[in-house]
Amino acid sequence: MDAYTTSFLYPRRSRHVHSPVNPSLDFPSSNSSADGYSAGLQNGGGIPFPPQDPAQLAASASEFEALQKLQMIVTTMHGCHLSYDLANNGADWNFLISGAYQQVMMARGLVLKECPSQTRAKIKVTRSEILDAPASKAPALKSEVRQRLDDIASQTHGHIAVVNSPFSLSTRTPPDGISNSSGWSGLETERVCELVVTGMGDSVDLTRARLLVMLDELSGLHSEAIEIDHKLHAIIAGRKRSVLQSIQEETATNIYLPNPLQGLVGPEQGYGTASTAPAGSPARYNSPNVIWITGEFFGVQRARDMLHQVSMNKSKAILSRDSAILPRKLDWMLVERADDLRSIMHDNGTFIQFPPIGTSTSVITVYGDNRVTIQRTIRSVMQLACQHYVASFWLLPLQFNVLLPPPALNTTQIAALLTQISCATGAEAVFKSMCFEMHGLEHEVRAAVNTIMELDIVKAFHHEIRFQIELANEHREFISGKKNGKINKIMQTSNVKIKFETFNDHNFLIDVAGNDGSVLQGLTLLQEELPAEISFHVPESYHKRIIGVGGRSIQRIMKKFGVYVKFSNAEEFAALGGYNDNEDNVVARTPAKNAINLENLKQAVMELVNPKDKDYMNETVSIPRRYHRTLLGEKAIFIHDIEAKTNSQVRFPDKETASDLVTIFGPESQVQIAATMLLDHVPFEADMAVPAHPDLPMICASQDFGAFAERIKRDFQVVVVPNIKTPGGTPGDVSAECSFKFRCQRSNADFLVTAREMLEQFLLSHNVHVYPSPTSHTHKRGDSFAEAFPHFDSKLLSTARVKTRHDSTDLSRPSESLVERRLRLANSSPDVKALFNNHSNQPAYIYNLEEHEESYDQHSNYTSTPSNDYWTPLPPIGTGYHHRSRHSEDALKRGSDSLLEAKLKEQITKPRSLTNRAQSLDLTYSLSRITESSPRLPPPESPTNSTGGTGANSSPTSTTAPSFPSVYGPPMTRSAVVGGPSQPLAGPSHGLEPDGLEEVTRVISNLGL
Repeated sequence: MDAYTTSFLYPRRSRHVHSPVNPSLDFPSSNSSADGYSAGLQNGGGIPFPPQDPAQLAASASEFEALQKLQMIVTTMHGCHLSYDLANNGADWNFLISGAYQQVMMARGLVLKECPSQTRAKIKVTRSEILDAPASKAPALKSEVRQRLDDIASQTHGHIAVVNSPFSLSTRTPPDGISNSSGWSGLETERVCELVVTGMGDSVDLTRARLLVMLDELSGLHSEAIEIDHKLHAIIAGRKRSVLQSIQEETATNIYLPNPLQGLVGPEQGYGTASTAPAGSPARYNSPNVIWITGEFFGVQRARDMLHQVSMNKSKAILSRDSAILPRKLDWMLVERADDLRSIMHDNGTFIQFPPIGTSTSVITVYGDNRVTIQRTIRSVMQLACQHYVASFWLLPLQFNVLLPPPALNTTQIAALLTQISCATGAEAVFKSMCFEMHGLEHEVRAAVNTIMELDIVKAFHHEIRFQIELANEHREFISGKKNGKINKIMQTSNVKIKFETFNDHNFLIDVAGNDGSVLQGLTLLQEELPAEISFHVPESYHKRIIGVGGRSIQRIMKKFGVYVKFSNAEEFAALGGYNDNEDNVVARTPAKNAINLENLKQAVMELVNPKDKDYMNETVSIPRRYHRTLLGEKAIFIHDIEAKTNSQVRFPDKETASDLVTIFGPESQVQIAATMLLDHVPFEADMAVPAHPDLPMICASQDFGAFAERIKRDFQVVVVPNIKTPGGTPGDVSAECSFKFRCQRSNADFLVTAREMLEQFLLSHNVHVYPSPTSHTHKRGDSFAEAFPHFDSKLLSTARVKTRHDSTDLSRPSESLVERRLRLANSSPDVKALFNNHSNQPAYIYNLEEHEESYDQHSNYTSTPSNDYWTPLPPIGTGYHHRSRHSEDALKRGSDSLLEAKLKEQITKPRSLTNRAQSLDLTYSLSRITESSPRLPPPESPTNSTGGTGANSSPTSTTAPSFPSVYGPPMTRSAVVGGPSQPLAGPSHGLEPDGLEEVTRVISNLGL
């Protein structure tokens, strides 16, 4: 019997998402990360530190020991030769198995299932939840948490380690608009640590789910475990878990489903059922049927009843369908594409039953409650199988002689070649009956064939090379062309043979055969003709408009880009279930060589769609995991309102993944709006640490602090809560941990800096020191450097003043504020400048100009109603109103006709398009008094000394205009504002001079009076 030899890499950790040897994905080295605790069955093994770490050496030693046991089992049970070695700098194991075909395949399956491959998962946890003193340098685990971790590790065979997070001091970035240079550095988001779970096979998923349940219980939630047949889990959850999300929304619970691929890869976990195992035993908890529910007690009972009810209804309508796939492709999917398989089941609400890994069984069974979702699941799996290529390299003798035995290759030499090919290319290399076989991705297989062609021992033989490609049946006509024109051209050009073979109901096989390197050229030409496609969503109401009369519009677009487009109406969409995504109802397809035009065609089609309905996309928003249950429960009505207003859908992550990322699916122009609206309902917390002080507990318990906290809450919607912890229990202990927690909605996060500064002032007034802030926006002290320069109203020498509505009027530039407001306040429409300054999304310390606080002064002087977005009209000019200022006399003089004089001079050069009717109301009243005005006094000089302190947001009193020019006219010069050296329009006489009268007449005509 001919020997069958195979060499392959496993577990391919370098290509895994959670690569334990990738430094960028690994947690820091032990000298800065370990918090001194780990729980698990392995003695130090399983913690994937970088290779130079001693823990990594211990892990490698434990893996070597496990592999020696596996080698002995393979040799004893199957009579095969098994050898292994490290590959890719220790990232992978390279296995070489030789023996009879059936025994080798069974041994290969045993290696794939039992190989000690470590996987890892991380869970971010607030340090205060599991540590005694989170702020200390050497925190310790709470005794209750330590006991729970020990129990979970012993039951799930996982290894748990508590480590510092790389972002332990600041788990998330500050809110939008707040930078580290803007006063944020005095606050920090709560500190977190990570629970790192390592283990083999299913132990990581089981441990992670149990840890999430434990964290929910520590936060005061009730938990229960129920058992439902694992085939029904995805069907109960619905497409994209829509049904499960509605149950969690209605009951305000967290529901953790087990891994649908549990039990296929990795050692057995002692799975059992409740009927065969006592209650509470590890076998029951490790069963793939167990679903965990956490929440309020009655919510958990309701969720449990609803899940049982849905499972009873679904079990009566279960449909199933079988499909055939090559066994090696099944093994490759389970090992390399497990995440894609879970995604397919998640998207379609179906369950795929796979045969045990490594067996020769080639049939999968798909379970579902809808024929469309089952068909779509099979199509997706078949499309995944098309990525896996098979190549054969036959060695033929140079001449055939019956009397001479055929030439053969040395077995030892072949084993070394297979190991070399597998390590160099990543493909699985097989040798049997003078034939090399390569299995893997396209680039791996192509590289393996190139490597074999360069071997000296191969050059002594004739050889035939064959590539096998799998493709969907719907693409058969597309790839062949009219009358097989494309295929015939490829065969003539590259001197290869191409043959189509029927495989199953969904896919067919393409064989490309040749004698030399030309087969690679033929494969390249064939790949250029393979279909490349893109799918997207266009509302059906636009379909007819885009297609045009008789299809003329879409035909023109298709000819321009050389792309075929298919629009699916409601019936076709219902029968198909969507293309690449569940919502996609348009597919564009073109040969791979023209794939660059796919995006161009999509853009051309989308130009005909309203912006609010086009370019559907997924936007991810990071929201801490502990808020998801509240958002789905109490805030569900707001989420539905956001979805209705933005035409989008909010999808929360699977609970068992411990992810913080919430997905928003909707039009590109709306998803950002939806994300902002959603974040407005997410609480934001930050801490401000203060040095320990013996009087601090008494101060925080005083009525003054209560009144201060109430004022902060009322004015800024920020809640300030003291956090005073004393290790020894004595309130005056100087070693106490002291901090203040700020809580607010993210929409009010820009008030955190102001609240922090006010708290610092309060503490300083009570002789409590605070940590100095490295930024310029610190609390105001009596010896402030800026107070030494009161004459310069400059932002460069500003002090951080806390401005409230009760502040007194800024007296630095009394005349300018009065003059400018008299020019603008007559308008009945809102002042755009004020809208910018009062916009809730703009941080107050960035665009808090002087006009912002003047608006409060204005309303406090003339009306008792609260401030709004509209300006209250002032009394007309000349009615005797005096500005409340130390320079009241000067202000009254500037309120006379010198203002009109300066303004009319500006109107001479103003374009007609910039004139507006709002200013004419003041001008007509003033013009009516020109003829009866007495000879005016020359305008007084502008004051040079500022009477008020320089504010943090005040503008410099230079020859420049204010920072935000008025939208009702061009920027005013300094002389125009304060009555500078402008030439008066009125002469010594009571009437106007002819030139001045002519200018006034032209201005009036320009203003439309």
